[in-house]
Amino acid sequence: MQITPLYSDTSRPMKILVLASGRGTNFEKIHSRQMQLEQYGGGKNYGAVEHVFSNSPEAAVLEKAEALGIETSSISSEKFFADLGKRPSDEDGRILYDSAVISHIEEFFEPDLVVLAGYRRRLSRLFTERFPNRILNLYPGDTTRDYLVRGKTACVQALENGERAIRCTVYLENDPETRFGTVIAQSADISLEGFGIGDVAAMEKKIREQGEWKLFPFVVHDLIANARVAIDGENNVYVDSRKTGESGFSLLP
Repeated sequence: MQITPLYSDTSRPMKILVLASGRGTNFEKIHSRQMQLEQYGGGKNYGAVEHVFSNSPEAAVLEKAEALGIETSSISSEKFFADLGKRPSDEDGRILYDSAVISHIEEFFEPDLVVLAGYRRRLSRLFTERFPNRILNLYPGDTTRDYLVRGKTACVQALENGERAIRCTVYLENDPETRFGTVIAQSADISLEGFGIGDVAAMEKKIREQGEWKLFPFVVHDLIANARVAIDGENNVYVDSRKTGESGFSLLP
Protein backbone atom coordinates (compact mmCIF):
# COMPACT_ATOMS: atom_id res chain seq x y z
CA MET A 1 0.00 0.00 0.00
CA GLN A 2 1.32 3.41 -0.96
CA ILE A 3 2.23 5.74 1.91
CA THR A 4 2.23 9.43 0.94
CA PRO A 5 3.79 12.29 2.95
CA LEU A 6 1.45 15.16 3.74
CA TYR A 7 4.33 17.43 2.72
CA SER A 8 7.72 16.46 1.36
CA ASP A 9 9.53 19.46 -0.16
CA THR A 10 11.84 20.35 2.72
CA SER A 11 14.00 22.50 0.43
CA ARG A 12 11.72 25.46 1.19
CA PRO A 13 9.23 26.59 3.85
CA MET A 14 5.80 24.97 3.64
CA LYS A 15 3.23 27.50 2.37
CA ILE A 16 0.28 27.86 4.76
CA LEU A 17 -3.18 29.27 4.23
CA VAL A 18 -5.02 30.05 7.48
CA LEU A 19 -8.82 30.16 7.53
CA ALA A 20 -10.22 31.88 10.61
CA SER A 21 -13.38 33.62 11.76
CA GLY A 22 -12.55 35.14 15.14
CA ARG A 23 -9.70 36.44 17.28
CA GLY A 24 -7.03 34.23 15.77
CA THR A 25 -5.22 33.08 18.92
CA ASN A 26 -4.21 29.75 17.37
CA PHE A 27 -3.01 31.60 14.29
CA GLU A 28 -0.84 33.78 16.52
CA LYS A 29 0.76 30.75 18.17
CA ILE A 30 1.43 29.08 14.82
CA HIS A 31 3.00 32.29 13.50
CA SER A 32 5.07 32.77 16.67
CA ARG A 33 6.55 29.30 16.25
CA GLN A 34 7.31 30.17 12.63
CA MET A 35 9.22 33.26 13.76
CA GLN A 36 11.23 31.21 16.28
CA LEU A 37 12.21 28.67 13.64
CA GLU A 38 13.09 31.33 11.09
CA GLN A 39 15.49 32.98 13.55
CA TYR A 40 16.85 30.06 15.57
CA GLY A 41 15.87 26.90 13.70
CA GLY A 42 19.40 25.96 12.76
CA GLY A 43 18.33 24.69 9.34
CA LYS A 44 15.12 23.08 10.59
CA ASN A 45 12.28 23.42 8.14
CA TYR A 46 9.04 25.19 9.07
CA GLY A 47 5.74 26.41 7.73
CA ALA A 48 5.23 29.99 6.57
CA VAL A 49 1.81 31.61 6.89
CA GLU A 50 1.41 33.36 3.55
CA HIS A 51 -2.26 34.30 3.65
CA VAL A 52 -5.07 34.61 6.20
CA PHE A 53 -8.64 34.37 4.92
CA SER A 54 -11.84 34.99 6.86
CA ASN A 55 -15.53 34.54 6.11
CA SER A 56 -16.09 37.56 8.36
CA PRO A 57 -14.60 40.88 7.15
CA GLU A 58 -14.71 42.22 10.73
CA ALA A 59 -12.77 39.31 12.26
CA ALA A 60 -9.98 40.44 14.59
CA VAL A 61 -7.61 37.89 13.07
CA LEU A 62 -7.38 39.95 9.87
CA GLU A 63 -6.09 43.01 11.68
CA LYS A 64 -3.59 40.88 13.61
CA ALA A 65 -2.27 39.28 10.43
CA GLU A 66 -1.99 42.61 8.62
CA ALA A 67 0.02 44.02 11.55
CA LEU A 68 2.45 41.13 11.04
CA GLY A 69 2.78 41.90 7.33
CA ILE A 70 0.76 38.89 6.21
CA GLU A 71 -1.57 39.16 3.23
CA THR A 72 -5.27 38.90 4.14
CA SER A 73 -8.64 38.73 2.43
CA SER A 74 -12.26 37.92 3.15
CA ILE A 75 -15.56 37.06 1.52
CA SER A 76 -18.51 37.68 3.81
CA SER A 77 -20.40 34.40 4.12
CA GLU A 78 -23.33 36.26 5.69
CA LYS A 79 -23.70 38.53 2.65
CA PHE A 80 -22.96 35.70 0.20
CA PHE A 81 -25.81 33.54 1.50
CA ALA A 82 -28.16 36.50 1.85
CA ASP A 83 -27.57 37.38 -1.80
CA LEU A 84 -28.28 33.77 -2.73
CA GLY A 85 -31.42 33.74 -0.63
CA LYS A 86 -30.21 30.57 1.10
CA ARG A 87 -29.53 29.57 4.70
CA PRO A 88 -25.84 29.33 5.72
CA SER A 89 -26.31 25.58 6.24
CA ASP A 90 -27.67 24.98 2.73
CA GLU A 91 -25.41 22.42 1.02
CA ASP A 92 -25.73 23.86 -2.49
CA GLY A 93 -24.92 27.29 -1.10
CA ARG A 94 -21.98 25.83 0.81
CA ILE A 95 -20.54 24.45 -2.42
CA LEU A 96 -21.00 27.78 -4.20
CA TYR A 97 -19.35 29.67 -1.35
CA ASP A 98 -16.42 27.25 -1.15
CA SER A 99 -15.98 27.45 -4.91
CA ALA A 100 -15.74 31.24 -4.64
CA VAL A 101 -13.24 30.97 -1.78
CA ILE A 102 -11.04 28.47 -3.64
CA SER A 103 -10.99 30.60 -6.80
CA HIS A 104 -10.23 33.68 -4.73
CA ILE A 105 -7.35 32.07 -2.81
CA GLU A 106 -5.79 30.55 -5.91
CA GLU A 107 -5.47 34.02 -7.37
CA PHE A 108 -2.87 34.60 -4.64
CA PHE A 109 -1.04 31.27 -4.29
CA GLU A 110 -1.26 27.48 -4.05
CA PRO A 111 -1.10 26.45 -0.37
CA ASP A 112 0.74 23.34 0.77
CA LEU A 113 -1.37 23.21 3.93
CA VAL A 114 -4.72 24.75 4.89
CA VAL A 115 -5.06 25.40 8.64
CA LEU A 116 -8.50 25.93 10.14
CA ALA A 117 -7.81 28.22 13.10
CA GLY A 118 -11.27 28.80 14.48
CA TYR A 119 -12.98 28.80 11.08
CA ARG A 120 -16.73 28.80 11.75
CA ARG A 121 -17.90 27.29 8.52
CA ARG A 122 -18.27 23.60 7.73
CA LEU A 123 -16.39 22.76 4.56
CA SER A 124 -18.04 21.11 1.57
CA ARG A 125 -16.68 18.06 -0.21
CA LEU A 126 -15.58 20.42 -3.00
CA PHE A 127 -13.09 22.00 -0.59
CA THR A 128 -11.75 18.76 0.90
CA GLU A 129 -11.33 17.22 -2.55
CA ARG A 130 -9.49 20.29 -3.82
CA PHE A 131 -6.98 19.98 -0.95
CA PRO A 132 -6.92 16.26 -0.13
CA ASN A 133 -5.13 15.49 3.15
CA ARG A 134 -3.95 19.09 3.29
CA ILE A 135 -6.59 20.60 5.62
CA LEU A 136 -5.78 20.63 9.32
CA ASN A 137 -8.17 21.31 12.18
CA LEU A 138 -8.10 21.24 15.99
CA TYR A 139 -10.62 20.11 18.59
CA PRO A 140 -10.21 20.92 22.31
CA GLY A 141 -10.99 17.36 23.29
CA ASP A 142 -10.32 13.71 22.45
CA THR A 143 -12.04 12.98 19.14
CA THR A 144 -11.70 9.23 19.66
CA ARG A 145 -14.26 9.32 22.48
CA ASP A 146 -17.66 7.95 21.45
CA TYR A 147 -19.67 10.11 23.88
CA LEU A 148 -19.07 13.39 22.04
CA VAL A 149 -22.14 15.27 20.80
CA ARG A 150 -22.52 18.61 19.04
CA GLY A 151 -23.55 21.71 20.94
CA LYS A 152 -21.79 20.95 24.22
CA THR A 153 -18.20 21.85 25.13
CA ALA A 154 -15.64 19.06 25.15
CA CYS A 155 -14.51 19.66 28.73
CA VAL A 156 -18.06 19.47 30.10
CA GLN A 157 -18.67 16.23 28.23
CA ALA A 158 -15.42 14.83 29.60
CA LEU A 159 -16.45 15.60 33.19
CA GLU A 160 -19.93 14.23 32.66
CA ASN A 161 -18.40 10.97 31.49
CA GLY A 162 -16.08 10.58 34.45
CA GLU A 163 -12.87 11.76 32.81
CA ARG A 164 -10.19 13.23 35.06
CA ALA A 165 -8.12 14.58 32.19
CA ILE A 166 -8.62 15.68 28.61
CA ARG A 167 -6.52 15.84 25.44
CA CYS A 168 -6.66 18.18 22.46
CA THR A 169 -6.68 16.64 18.99
CA VAL A 170 -5.29 17.83 15.66
CA TYR A 171 -6.85 16.02 12.74
CA LEU A 172 -7.27 16.11 8.98
CA GLU A 173 -10.49 17.45 7.48
CA ASN A 174 -10.60 14.68 4.90
CA ASP A 175 -14.28 13.65 4.98
CA PRO A 176 -17.02 16.30 5.29
CA GLU A 177 -19.57 13.59 6.03
CA THR A 178 -17.92 12.85 9.37
CA ARG A 179 -17.49 15.28 12.25
CA PHE A 180 -13.83 14.49 12.81
CA GLY A 181 -11.30 13.27 10.27
CA THR A 182 -8.11 11.27 10.63
CA VAL A 183 -6.20 12.05 13.82
CA ILE A 184 -2.64 13.31 13.37
CA ALA A 185 -1.68 13.96 16.98
CA GLN A 186 -2.97 14.58 20.49
CA SER A 187 -1.69 16.70 23.35
CA ALA A 188 -0.49 15.34 26.64
CA ASP A 189 -3.18 14.80 29.27
CA ILE A 190 -4.55 18.03 30.77
CA SER A 191 -5.86 17.52 34.28
CA LEU A 192 -9.47 18.43 35.05
CA GLU A 193 -9.07 17.75 38.75
CA GLY A 194 -10.74 20.37 40.91
CA PHE A 195 -13.04 21.64 38.17
CA GLY A 196 -16.82 21.36 38.09
CA ILE A 197 -19.41 21.63 35.31
CA GLY A 198 -19.73 25.38 35.97
CA ASP A 199 -16.02 26.07 35.47
CA VAL A 200 -16.13 26.09 31.68
CA ALA A 201 -14.18 29.33 31.16
CA ALA A 202 -11.39 28.26 33.51
CA MET A 203 -11.18 24.79 31.95
CA GLU A 204 -11.10 26.16 28.43
CA LYS A 205 -8.34 28.60 29.36
CA LYS A 206 -6.24 25.77 30.78
CA ILE A 207 -6.89 23.60 27.71
CA ARG A 208 -5.83 26.42 25.37
CA GLU A 209 -2.64 27.13 27.30
CA GLN A 210 -1.56 23.55 28.00
CA GLY A 211 -3.01 21.88 24.92
CA GLU A 212 -4.02 23.87 21.86
CA TRP A 213 -1.21 26.43 21.87
CA LYS A 214 1.45 23.72 22.20
CA LEU A 215 -0.03 21.03 19.95
CA PHE A 216 -1.16 23.01 16.90
CA PRO A 217 2.19 24.78 16.21
CA PHE A 218 4.08 21.54 16.88
CA VAL A 219 2.05 19.54 14.37
CA VAL A 220 2.26 22.25 11.69
CA HIS A 221 5.96 23.09 11.97
CA ASP A 222 7.77 20.26 13.73
CA LEU A 223 5.88 17.36 12.20
CA ILE A 224 4.24 18.18 8.85
CA ALA A 225 6.66 20.86 7.58
CA ASN A 226 9.55 18.50 8.33
CA ALA A 227 8.03 15.71 6.23
CA ARG A 228 7.53 13.50 9.29
CA VAL A 229 3.84 12.73 8.66
CA ALA A 230 2.43 10.42 5.99
CA ILE A 231 -0.89 8.72 5.26
CA ASP A 232 -1.87 5.57 3.36
CA GLY A 233 -4.91 4.70 1.26
CA GLU A 234 -6.84 3.52 4.31
CA ASN A 235 -6.20 6.77 6.21
CA ASN A 236 -3.66 5.25 8.55
CA VAL A 237 -1.21 7.89 9.78
CA TYR A 238 2.55 7.40 10.03
CA VAL A 239 4.96 9.62 11.96
CA ASP A 240 8.66 9.03 11.35
CA SER A 241 7.63 5.97 9.29
CA ARG A 242 5.78 4.38 12.23
CA LYS A 243 2.04 3.74 12.16
CA THR A 244 0.39 5.68 14.98
CA GLY A 245 -3.05 4.17 15.64
CA GLU A 246 -6.36 5.97 16.06
CA SER A 247 -5.07 8.49 18.61
CA GLY A 248 -2.20 9.63 16.41
CA PHE A 249 1.15 10.89 17.66
CA SER A 250 1.20 11.70 21.39
CA LEU A 251 2.85 14.92 22.49
CA LEU A 252 4.76 14.43 25.72
CA PRO A 253 4.24 16.84 28.67
